[in-house]
Amino acid sequence: MTTYILHGGRTQIDSASTKLFFKQFTELVPKDNVKILLCYWARDKKKWNELFEKDKAKIIAQSTKEMSINIVNTLEYLPAQLRKADVLYFSGGEEEFLRPYITQLQFLKGALDNKVCIGSSMGAFLVAKHYVLSLSNQNESTVYDGLGLVPYNILCHWNVETNKEKKINMLKEKDPQTSLLLIEEERFEILKI
Repeated sequence: MTTYILHGGRTQIDSASTKLFFKQFTELVPKDNVKILLCYWARDKKKWNELFEKDKAKIIAQSTKEMSINIVNTLEYLPAQLRKADVLYFSGGEEEFLRPYITQLQFLKGALDNKVCIGSSMGAFLVAKHYVLSLSNQNESTVYDGLGLVPYNILCHWNVETNKEKKINMLKEKDPQTSLLLIEEERFEILKI
């Protein structure tokens, strides 16, 4: 079984909900020493280290457990890193940055057994069956294929979405059998699959 934590976006907001989200990085792992991988492939590579340091500080601030937190720099080393890890996090960002990796991540379905997989916004879209991008400065007219690791079509940033009916209809037309998961910014869902 894999535990998925799917966040609707805006993890940089300092709120009680965001603190609770970052607490889950260690809270849901039944160990005293947690090994965490953070992946920023949906962002410009120049920003990875800055984002890593910010998220690492947020995780540490919300936990009393011992932990090691590392960044995933390349796809080549991810399988080996993941074998030793308890948690894998995919940050939000842009579809265009993450898309080149998606076809090479099919191995995650088996590699995430007994682990926690966390995704925020684009990271949540990654594990979905299908998704439509949320923000008006993105391509909102395409239904994208995710990895299908969770049995949902996902829409993030739901509380600020301006084309709700259109996007629901797009996903229902593409895949009418799959349920929708609508996640608001600063909120998250926990799924055990």
